Parts: sequence; structure tokens; C-alpha cells
Amino acid sequence: MFIVTLRDRFVNRVTQKCLFSYSGRMRWDSLFDDLEAQLAEQSRAQLREEIAENIRVERATAELLPTLMRFYGHELSLRLAGGTELRAKLGPCATDYICLETEQAQWVIRSGAIESFALPPGRAPAVERRAPGRSVKFSSVLRGLLRDRARCHVFGRAGSSMAEGTLTQVAKDFLIILVHPRDEFARAQQASTQLLIPLDAIGWVEAITLS
Repeated sequence: MFIVTLRDRFVNRVTQKCLFSYSGRMRWDSLFDDLEAQLAEQSRAQLREEIAENIRVERATAELLPTLMRFYGHELSLRLAGGTELRAKLGPCATDYICLETEQAQWVIRSGAIESFALPPGRAPAVERRAPGRSVKFSSVLRGLLRDRARCHVFGRAGSSMAEGTLTQVAKDFLIILVHPRDEFARAQQASTQLLIPLDAIGWVEAITLS
């Protein structure tokens, strides 16, 4: 009987010791699980805050040209000075002008003559597209129209019509246009006059494609 009692005591002590050790380990596991979960949530919250801050900074420092170039090749609707509205495909852009085109016409528009853009539905492309035109001057684009003998309609910065005809000279800070109906070829006897227009006075130039 005495031997059985000692054995029972020994077994009880070992069992209690194991239970205490197991229970303690489980309490530590639970505590550390909670701590790790809190740290993980803090990290996620910090990451969300950093992302939100980066988005705020990106939006606050965004510039017109890189933003527009995300839509290179897309159709945009524009409102220009004087209430003129256009819908055309966005082409090359520079800091002081943009180019647009349809099957019937092309436009070179000074930035100062643009009142607003209606962007395509959906999210804007995330990456700016590399496109020609950044380093090409406004006057150089007009010289391209001159070489093509394009029939041009010149508008002022306020949107008023200034002249229609064919460009005969594009200088550093002015152009000369031979005035005639846009649907006719330039002939000296038909031309009513030649106009010299300072480039700074121009809001945009429309080049018409004759069929």
C-alpha cells in the first residue's frame, strides 16, 4: 500500500509539472501570437499610410505634359478659348503646344489656348508613353505645314479667326500667310492679301486635308 501511495504521488507530481509546463508554453504562444499579429497589423497600416502619402505627393507634383502623354494616341475632347470644342486623337506634345489629328484635319494648339480636357472614361494609363515632339519648337511644326503646302486656318489666343490660306514663311517669331479660300490652291491673282502674324498672337493652327 505504501509503495502504491508513493507511486501515485510521483505520478501526480510529474503530471502537475507537465501540465504547468504545457500550460505555460501555451500562454507564451498565445501572447506572442497576439504580439506578432499586432506588429503585422501595424506594418500593414504603416504601408497603407506610406502608399497614401506617395499618392498625395504624386498628385500634388504632377505636371500637364507627362499627364497628357499617358493618353498619347487616344481620342480626347478639348475646349479651347472662345468656346471652340474639338474631339481628336492626341499626337506629339511639347511644353507649349499639343498636336491633334483626325482623318480630315490636324491641329497645333498652344497650351495657353486650352481651357479644359475631357479625358477618356476609366483609369488613366499608369505609365507615361514616350512620344515624339518634346524638343520640337512650335515654329518648327508650322514649318512642316509650310513644306506640305497645307491649307491652314489660323486662330488667335482668344479663339478668333485670324486668317485662312497657305503659309509662305515661318520665321523665328512670326509667320506670313497667303490668304485664299481653304478649298482652293493658292494663286497670286486669287489671293486678297498676305498677312504677317506674330507667333505669340496665335492660339492654334488648323491644317485642312483636301480630298
